[in-house]
Amino acid sequence: MKKYIDTHCHPYLNKTKDIKETINNFFIDEWKAMIVIWTDNETNEKALELAKENKNIFCTIWIHPCDVYWLDLDKTISRLEEIYLNNKDLIVWIWETWLDYYWIYKEDNSEDEILNKKEIQKKFFKAQINLAKKYNLPFIIHNRDSKDDVLKILKEEWYKKFIFHCYSEDYEYAKKLTEFSDECYLSFSGIVTFKNAKDIQDTASKIDIKHILAETDAPYLTPTPFRGKEENEPKFTKYVIEYIAYLRWENKDNIYDEIFSNSKKAFNLDI
Repeated sequence: MKKYIDTHCHPYLNKTKDIKETINNFFIDEWKAMIVIWTDNETNEKALELAKENKNIFCTIWIHPCDVYWLDLDKTISRLEEIYLNNKDLIVWIWETWLDYYWIYKEDNSEDEILNKKEIQKKFFKAQINLAKKYNLPFIIHNRDSKDDVLKILKEEWYKKFIFHCYSEDYEYAKKLTEFSDECYLSFSGIVTFKNAKDIQDTASKIDIKHILAETDAPYLTPTPFRGKEENEPKFTKYVIEYIAYLRWENKDNIYDEIFSNSKKAFNLDI
């Protein structure tokens, strides 16, 4: 029996697939769990509702980096803390913290605006790390075009319990992360199955298996062989895991067992 955990998904965002059917397809015949990520107040309620209604569905709390520019830092962190304390049995004690510079560069921002937006993101990033420190909890990192600043802040804050969501950097950067923290995890998504993802595949083939997790980020990043054909969903986690096994030239069952064990440990799940 193959056991696996989709460590990062948004099933409530599917546009073409029924959410109940998606959940049933995932749990129908195998022992698994999914971590549902919310992005704002509305999706927070949806994620918590899914976790309340379904065994082995858990959720996280976070703020999308593109939303922070008009939020009050102290009030936002207090609200996150309140949600966590009121839902400890449903929230897997993980905040998705971030630096995401993609849209900063994509939009028509002046040099001063770029610097200002980066500083705002850094303040929220550090505040969420300190919230995780307060409760001795791990956190998920969302990184986009910001890897140098992410590693710099991790070292400044000196907190080593983290998961790199949707890992998309090269092996050299992965080595820097694992050299800094033996407790960290790199979570691979459907991108690892894409033909042009050579750096990511190189990392998945070389990094110590004890650092590897798998995710879908559904409904996005559908893995091969369904890429471009349909929306992603949690049951496609198996294609990520099996491609990692292929890259590593290792037995699929062993890789399933290793990644399942890593996922339970990373999220402190008793399943």
